[in-house]
Amino acid sequence: MKTNAIAYLLSKKLKNSIKQLFKNPARLIYAIVIVALIVFVAISGDKSVDENTVFRNPKELSAGITALYIIMFSFISYNGFKNGATMFKMPDVNLLFTSPIHPRKTLFYGLFQQLGTSLLLGLFILYQYAWLHSVFGITFVQLLFILLGYSLSVFAAQLTAMVIYSFTSYDEKKKKIVATLFFGIIIAYALGLVMFLLKDMDNVLPNLITAGNSIFVRLMPAGGWIGGIVTGILVNDFSMIMLGVVLTVVYIAGMTILLSFAKQDYYEDVLKTSEEQQMLSSAQKEGRTIESVGKVKIGKTGLTKGEGASAFYYKHKLEERRARRFILEPVTIVFMIISIIFAIFMKNFGIVSIFAYTTYMQMISVKMGRFSKELSKPYIYLVPESSFKKIIYSIAQSFAGFLAEAVILYIALAFIMKLTPYDVVILVLARLSFSYMYTAGNILIQRVFGTLSSRTLIYIFYMLAVLIMAAPGMVAAILVSTSGWFLLSQHVLPFLAMTLCNIPITLLVIYLCRNVLKYAELK
Repeated sequence: MKTNAIAYLLSKKLKNSIKQLFKNPARLIYAIVIVALIVFVAISGDKSVDENTVFRNPKELSAGITALYIIMFSFISYNGFKNGATMFKMPDVNLLFTSPIHPRKTLFYGLFQQLGTSLLLGLFILYQYAWLHSVFGITFVQLLFILLGYSLSVFAAQLTAMVIYSFTSYDEKKKKIVATLFFGIIIAYALGLVMFLLKDMDNVLPNLITAGNSIFVRLMPAGGWIGGIVTGILVNDFSMIMLGVVLTVVYIAGMTILLSFAKQDYYEDVLKTSEEQQMLSSAQKEGRTIESVGKVKIGKTGLTKGEGASAFYYKHKLEERRARRFILEPVTIVFMIISIIFAIFMKNFGIVSIFAYTTYMQMISVKMGRFSKELSKPYIYLVPESSFKKIIYSIAQSFAGFLAEAVILYIALAFIMKLTPYDVVILVLARLSFSYMYTAGNILIQRVFGTLSSRTLIYIFYMLAVLIMAAPGMVAAILVSTSGWFLLSQHVLPFLAMTLCNIPITLLVIYLCRNVLKYAELK
C-alpha cells in the first residue's frame, strides 16, 4: 500500500502537470513553441544535407561529448561540498517525510523525480541538430541518445553531490578526505591530458581528439563512462556500450545504496537546502533576487566612495566582494567551455559562425544583475538623480564580469581560429555590446511586463525584443562585409560596424525604459 502511494503520487503529479498546461495559457503557448522549434530544427536539419556530403570524423564529436559530460558531472558533484543537491521540494519535506513511508522508498521517489528533471535540463542539445547533422551526419535518434547521456550525467552528478553532502556535512575531517580524493582525480586527469598535448604542440587538435577517445578519459568516473556509451552508439561499438552501461549502472546503484544507508533520517540534511531552493524559486517568480547567507564575517562597514547615482555602482561592488563571488558564474564558465568545444569542431566555418553561436549562448545567461534586486527596494527610487543615470550606474558593475568572459573566450578562440590581435579586440568589444544589449532587453521586458508571474511567456518576448534590437547591427555588418572594404583584417570592419550600431540602440532602449524607476510598485 505504501509503495502504491509513491506510484500514485508520481502519476498524480504527471496528470496535474498536463492539466496545468491547459489551465495556464502562458505555459501551453511556451510548450507549443518549444515543441514547434524542435520539430522545425529536425526538419530543417534533414534538408540541409545532400547525398554527396562528406561528414567529419565522428571521433571528433565523441571527444567533445565526453568532455561535456565530464565537465557537467564535475561541476554539479562539487555542490556536495557546499550545500548538497537536494532532490526534494518543500511539499515533499513537509508531507512525504512525515508520512509512514520508509525513508529508502522516499529516496527512490526523489531519484526518479530527479531523472525527469535532468532530462528537461538537456533540451538545449536538441537545438544543435541542424549543424550536428550537416557536419557529422548525426540522426535525430542518435541526438536523442546524446541528450539521454547528458541527462544521465547530470543525474549521476546530483546523486553524487547528495552522497558527498550526506557523509561529509557533519564532519570536516571526512569532508577534507573526500575533497582531496575528488580534486585529486580531476587534477590527475588534467595533468595527464596536458602532458599528452605537450608532446606535440603542432598537432593540438588531433591530439586532443585522440586523448578524448582514449581509454584514459573513458575511465573517468561517470562522465567518461557515459561518454563511452554514447560513443559506442555513434560508431556501432557494442562492447564499448556494454562496458559503459555496466560501469554506470554499478556506480548509480552504489551511490544509491550509500545514500540510503548514510542516514535513515535525512530530514535535517535536506530541509535547509529545500528551504533555500523554495525561496529562490519564489523570488524568481516574483522577479526578485535573493542570496544565500553562509558564514558571516564582520569587517569594514559602509561605503567610502560614490555619491548620488554612482553610490549604486560601489554598493554592488561591495556586495559582490562580501558574497565572495567569483567574477565568472559557474553557468557562464560552462557556456564558455561549450563555445570553445564548438569552435574546435566548427573552425572551418569561420569566425562569423562561431561568433553567432557564442552570442546565442550568451543571450541565455545574461540578466539584469543586481539592478533587479534594487527594483524591490525603495532606495533607488528616492535618490535625487535622473532615472537614466541611476540605471546606468546600477548595471555598470557587471562590466568586469562581461569583460573577463569576453577576453578569456576570444583569446582561447584566437589560438583555435588563428585570429589577429586586432580581431580579438574588436570581437571583445562586439561581445561587450551584446552583453549590455541583452541587459537592456531584460530592462525592457521589466518595464513592459513588470513582475508578471508567467516567466516563460516573458522569455519568449525577451528573445523577440533582442532579435529586433540586434537586427540593425547585423544588417550593417552584412553591408560592410559585402562592400569589399578592409581594415587591418577582413573581420574588423564588419564587427566594428555591428558594435557601433549596438551601442546607441542599447542606450536608447535603456533611456526609453527609464520610467521603470518611476512607476514601479514595491511589494
